[in-house]
Amino acid sequence: MHYYQLGKIPHKRHTIFKKPNGELYPEQLISTHGFSSVSSLTYHTHRPTQVKAIKDPVDVSPKVAVRNNMQHRAFMTW
Repeated sequence: MHYYQLGKIPHKRHTIFKKPNGELYPEQLISTHGFSSVSSLTYHTHRPTQVKAIKDPVDVSPKVAVRNNMQHRAFMTW
């Protein structure tokens, strides 16, 4: 397997990698087919999935003209 290195990364994969201030770099494995395919092991300065704020929920239900407009209809033909 060939590894391509870009930037400053640790010599071994999946090891502790610290920033100059002592904090850890978050590690993320990016792949299209899980662990059995070509993948990229990336280190981030900030967490890629960090939640910044939790706000009140927003109603996304569709706005309808008539509420509960479900009525049985039978068309007698012939």
